[in-house]
Amino acid sequence: MRKSLVVALAASAVAVLISGPATPASASESCPGTGGNTSIFFYQAGTGAAAAGYLSAGHWQSMGEFDLPSGYTHAAASHDSLLLYNQNTGAGEVGTFTYGGYSRTRTYNDFPKGWTQVEASGDSVLFYDAHTGHGVTGTLRKGKYRQLGVYNDLHKDWVTMASSCDTLTAAAQPGSAAYIWDKSLHATLEYGEYEQRGNYLGEDPLGQLTATRDSVLSWAKSGGKLVLQAGKATDGWVTHLSPVGTTTLWEKVGRTADSLIFYNSDGTAATSTLVDGHYKSVGPLDDISPGWTLIEGGV
Repeated sequence: MRKSLVVALAASAVAVLISGPATPASASESCPGTGGNTSIFFYQAGTGAAAAGYLSAGHWQSMGEFDLPSGYTHAAASHDSLLLYNQNTGAGEVGTFTYGGYSRTRTYNDFPKGWTQVEASGDSVLFYDAHTGHGVTGTLRKGKYRQLGVYNDLHKDWVTMASSCDTLTAAAQPGSAAYIWDKSLHATLEYGEYEQRGNYLGEDPLGQLTATRDSVLSWAKSGGKLVLQAGKATDGWVTHLSPVGTTTLWEKVGRTADSLIFYNSDGTAATSTLVDGHYKSVGPLDDISPGWTLIEGGV
């Protein structure tokens, strides 16, 4: 890993260095302020190496690299906070995530093990188990996590989830039991609560999902490329996802409030913007390190 700034973490992590660029206005009261969070976080599970910075209007700015505990399997970022979780041990931590920097506020060693998805909206987070359909929700604000809801009757087999400022989209894999009935859904995720609104009625199955502040992207492998579809995701509803083109194969797609990063573990990367359901490619990104296992941005 290339390192421009190394900070040993004990009780806290990286401090705020500068303020970042503004992004589009909030679509919901659950996303406070007039702009979204363009902070983005990179993490390597094997070593605990991490980096943070900005991804705004498709342009990347590094704010430095630092060290965290190894082994985290999931990351979820809200409008101002970041939660990290290890599904194998139940360990985790939470902290503020603003101005391109992360600062730890609390660690955990008693999260339930085995959550398969952890997804955050502007002010909330959902822990979900695809095998049982169980879920837990809470608020994720000002560097603090507070559990509020327990759900024992969510659909099983959701293999991908993404949340905009206030709208969660989830999809099942074709051939699964859930896919027969409800191949995808949309719901609100705000104020620490989840509420399903309806099923997505698009004719084609959705691929993997990534969401910005007010939009959602579906990306699915087809014929050696990724086929991209995009639409708006606000107020608990998802508009019809329209084809927006294809791109080369990528292993991960990360988000911030207005931008997407496409990434492969060899360090190749490219960026785009996704605002108000409109997708636009920006171009390749040359200064990203290889080996990141988690990429997570605010909303």
